[in-house]
Amino acid sequence: MPKVVPSLIIVLIASLFVGGNAYGFLGGDLAPQNSYSFDSFNIGQNSEILKTDSLVTFKKNILPTEKTSLNPTEILVIEPIINSNQNTVKRYLIFGSGSIDNFDKTSNSLLRSVTSQNGFFSVGVLSDNQVEKLQNQGYNIIQDVPLDFHSLNNSNQTAENSKSGKFIEAKKNSKEIPEISKIQQIVQADKAFEKYNYTGRGINIAIVDTGVDFSNPDIQHALARDENNIPIMLDADGQGIVLTNTTFVANVDQNGVLRDYDDTLPKNVDSSVYITKEGVFLDIKQGGNGTTLKIYNSFFPSAGFAPVFNGTLNDDMKIGQNNRDYIVSKSNTYHLGVMYQGVFQGPQTRIQVVPVLVVDSEIPGKYDTIIPDLSTSWKDFTRFDLESGETPNYDFDFTDEKPVKLGSGNEFLIYDSDDDGKYDYSVGTFGARVLDIYGVITNKTTTIDGKLRAINGTLLPPLDPDGEFFGVMTDSLGHGTASSASIVSKGIQEYDIYNNTKKYKIMGVAPGAKIIPIKALWFGDTVYAWLWAAGFENTEDEWKFTGQPKAHIVSNSWGISNFPNFKSGPGLDILSLILSVLVVPQSIDSNYPGVTMVTSAGNSGHGYGTMGLP
Repeated sequence: MPKVVPSLIIVLIASLFVGGNAYGFLGGDLAPQNSYSFDSFNIGQNSEILKTDSLVTFKKNILPTEKTSLNPTEILVIEPIINSNQNTVKRYLIFGSGSIDNFDKTSNSLLRSVTSQNGFFSVGVLSDNQVEKLQNQGYNIIQDVPLDFHSLNNSNQTAENSKSGKFIEAKKNSKEIPEISKIQQIVQADKAFEKYNYTGRGINIAIVDTGVDFSNPDIQHALARDENNIPIMLDADGQGIVLTNTTFVANVDQNGVLRDYDDTLPKNVDSSVYITKEGVFLDIKQGGNGTTLKIYNSFFPSAGFAPVFNGTLNDDMKIGQNNRDYIVSKSNTYHLGVMYQGVFQGPQTRIQVVPVLVVDSEIPGKYDTIIPDLSTSWKDFTRFDLESGETPNYDFDFTDEKPVKLGSGNEFLIYDSDDDGKYDYSVGTFGARVLDIYGVITNKTTTIDGKLRAINGTLLPPLDPDGEFFGVMTDSLGHGTASSASIVSKGIQEYDIYNNTKKYKIMGVAPGAKIIPIKALWFGDTVYAWLWAAGFENTEDEWKFTGQPKAHIVSNSWGISNFPNFKSGPGLDILSLILSVLVVPQSIDSNYPGVTMVTSAGNSGHGYGTMGLP
């Protein structure tokens, strides 16, 4: 699947919610999630709460340098490395004649390249020394200039060319851009509110993007739900599976009093529950051997050789204070798993490792509640921020965590580490339906088309009633979250947008609308996402209309710049044709009403790719 390019408009909005600078380059290109260049990052950092096997390894097509395996006792944490001979590292545009194959690539610094008969064009991250070296070799270099959207007096930028490979410096003029906090006035959404009381109420908007993280209170109200209050979420990329098939049996008498388990373990049970003066615990240590779990690899196929790998926990986890005060699982069987996912954005890119307990709180054998140990995960996630010599104090305790029940309205997996009322940590939203692309659950793999990617497959329930797995919605890049926030933000949070003392509240253009998050840009399963949002369900190899679209509007804030790869004229490619069909009522089914499909335009900059696909 050709790379996807999120739109610059939403990148602008993103700065309001995630902070930092965006870059103005080719209409707001963002690197695809599954093709980061990790050659300048340290792969050797570890998680202290989980050991992993050797399957968690980055492949050579992701790592330009020698393939690097994780130490079996470590989990990956990626942090920038600045060598002593590199003063500053910035992003540059590099032009030259001849072939890219002749370019000096010893630094492994190129992110993207395009070659034509007239020469090549590349984007790279270079040090000052590398820039000087390339200039002396006759290459033309332009520094990619960050656009500071916090500034009240921002400017357009012009470039002054020099001769013969000299550096091209960007200069600013005094032309202002509007304050981004006034986006409602800019698009005149405020007039729709005032004159017609249009807020988007009653409208479901599917965001086909990188996912959505609902940790910001400004958008938590907007998660779309079905008639049973279950969140409507789709992960067509197959990333959000959490395996919870490691089991612990408890001995509970007829009065509900928990006793030590002294019998032989039943078949297919991994360990038991025991009691001490300190409380009730899952026996994970098992005499020092630890407990091995099957962990779903959300980074596959970009990292690792399989979608599932083995991990070992070595610390017993607390589930109660005493034999009468403990977390109840009606079947007396507790399920345990680990969420293993990544945060690929920001100055410290890290892995999130979250132990999760799953119980049947009401009906024996029908699992309905998860309890993530977010405090332990948070300490593991932030331990690199500690002062030298400090070590995190893990509690491995489920009793001080909040149980999360599907349909409760509280499916947001968020954590406030310092009790200041503001959430510091998010690991996603519980209850996503995930496409089982690799057949991990069903042993039936999805058909993958070369251009359309996943075109069928088994869509898993948000929570397995047998407690074997559940689905989670995440957004490691933040792009889908920003797209959603620009639409539905309530404007209750305050933001220091312009780096001064004044705080701003930012309301979206349709705060009454509901968001259906659809994660589809990691693997590129946009057609599956469209059909599902339009009300179709996949059975075997057929898509059938259910009688009602899930979304009224399907938002696609992305585009594909390299449309020649599809070997068809703009608008005649297969993606664009499918989109056009889904817009038309009765095009696929006599009862199909059609849906409004919104796509980014001008997303790819000037030239042949201006409109992009679809």
